[in-house]
Amino acid sequence: MHTDTDPGLWAALSARWVDPERVAWVALDDRGHPGATCTFAALAHAAARASGWWAAQGVRPGDTVLIATQRGWLFLDLVLGAWRLGAVVLPVNDRATQDERSWILEDARPTACAWPEDALRIAAAVEGTAPIPPAPTAADAPAYLGYTSGTTGRPKGALSTGRQVCATLSSLHTAWGWRPDDVLLHALPTHHVHGLIVGALGALWAGARTAWLPAFTPEATRVALHRAGITVLMGVPTFYTRWLASDPASGGDATDAQGLRLVTCGSAPLPATTWSAMRARFGVEIVERYGMTEIGMALSNPIEGPRKPGSVGLPLPGVAVAIRDATGATCPPGTIGELFVRSPSVFAGYLNRPEATAAAKVDGWMRTGDLGYRDAEGYVFLTGRASELLLVGGYNVYPREIESALLDHPAVGEVAVVGVPDADLGEVPAAVVVRTAPVDADALTTWVRERLSAYKTPRRWQFVDALPRNAMGKVLKRALTRSCVQVAVRDATADESDRIADWNAAMALETEGMTLDPAVVRRGTARVFRGDVGATYLVATVDGVPAAQLMVTREWSDWRDREVWWIQSVYVSPRYRKLGLFRALYDAVQARAAAAGAGGIRLYVDRRNTSAAETYRRVGMDGDHYLVFEHMT
Repeated sequence: MHTDTDPGLWAALSARWVDPERVAWVALDDRGHPGATCTFAALAHAAARASGWWAAQGVRPGDTVLIATQRGWLFLDLVLGAWRLGAVVLPVNDRATQDERSWILEDARPTACAWPEDALRIAAAVEGTAPIPPAPTAADAPAYLGYTSGTTGRPKGALSTGRQVCATLSSLHTAWGWRPDDVLLHALPTHHVHGLIVGALGALWAGARTAWLPAFTPEATRVALHRAGITVLMGVPTFYTRWLASDPASGGDATDAQGLRLVTCGSAPLPATTWSAMRARFGVEIVERYGMTEIGMALSNPIEGPRKPGSVGLPLPGVAVAIRDATGATCPPGTIGELFVRSPSVFAGYLNRPEATAAAKVDGWMRTGDLGYRDAEGYVFLTGRASELLLVGGYNVYPREIESALLDHPAVGEVAVVGVPDADLGEVPAAVVVRTAPVDADALTTWVRERLSAYKTPRRWQFVDALPRNAMGKVLKRALTRSCVQVAVRDATADESDRIADWNAAMALETEGMTLDPAVVRRGTARVFRGDVGATYLVATVDGVPAAQLMVTREWSDWRDREVWWIQSVYVSPRYRKLGLFRALYDAVQARAAAAGAGGIRLYVDRRNTSAAETYRRVGMDGDHYLVFEHMT
């Protein structure tokens, strides 16, 4: 039972540091050798100074602070200092682009920021700031604002309370058997749930030590295992594939890893072949687990009991999961459906997006958007994102199944399968492959056909040196999908007038529920092509086939003394909505407006029209395009 007197995140965390003279962290150099250390007492004092620095920046309880300094002691001090002050922590990738920074600043509107380029100045200022007392903070006060990975569009800010963060820490503490004498090797990014909450806070919750490694390398990991007494290693699949690719003379073997009691993997699927190879070489059985920004952690393979390759395990303590079909009914074992999670760790909601929150949280359950099934023993196996499910001639095709079959081929190092439009079957699988030895598309086609049904066989093949990934190792599938087709943007032609009129009518019906008079729409479209109005149509094509359109109108701005361009009549054919065609059209408008000396671009979507907003979201117009005015320089 929760009470109003339950402590906030800082109080709950620091109360567990029962031995203030224990070492809280040790800094490793890039070769894995230990250096400077910090006790829990010193960490608490550093957090008190950081609280004072944040307060000097005008931060008060409930305010949001953005922290993008590089991972390490300064980042940790700033995070803990903010929580001690009762602020909401917004961690951001220190390598974020200017566009990514601008989006998050506009969406989150933090009171104060700590950017990587200011780290030295901030560190000196914090060092010289007097400590201040902690602010009393309730457990249900907002504490963590994590932005989703944004693999399919603009990221959303997921807000969690201190109680929700503590729920994840408590369940993992029990499930993974954290001990004060554990030493975590930390090489993960800290702007994400995995690196900050599961890793750094997981160790702090246990009163254990964190060994901060600047970046993962097999050679440095081997040194750290010996020199720093590592017992816990957390990684993403890339860590383990790189480790396996290393020479045993530098990367080590089972004798080097014998001190490891827990090795985990998350943030992206771990191929079963990698799991088996790690056991064969290093003698470790990786513990796969499952979580996301919105739910913290929900599932894990057990420490005591079977760990199943390819499975994300069983529900953590206090967590309930369900696999449901499209009607909401619970799926029997072995049947694929969407994964739902109910847990005290489920987030409070999306920042500034009540509609998205309501769609994600249904009757106390979180819709994860991930597809999977449970086996007879209750272990959960994921088969991919619901948004990645392919419909090939009416058949459901799960990319993960094809990827698993291809990864069994000795010449395939990595692979991602995406769907591309097809005139006959609707869409077909396309495989993007990283080869470890010579192999061609014909050989891989034969390989897949010997293992899977014919309709699951990729129809297009692309060979690359590396798959594009985000900072947490997730493959950017939308970028791959676009790379498998030819997208072009051009001016519409007069002989396309009827098609564009039909598209306008289709969008009005989909977004407004309006049935337009075809004759009226055709007359209006024809006027554009005759040049009667100041408007033009642009068309995006996919492999030469018209797939999307928008209209640009020009309006004189007296106070800018220049034209302003308006984007209207946006339509993307449903078959092509996974390809980011709106972005291609928008970029083309941007370039043309800049070349023409326009004062800006306007685009308006009424947020109150939920059906329109949802439709536009599906075509790629995420929240950053609502009520937008983009000033042209």
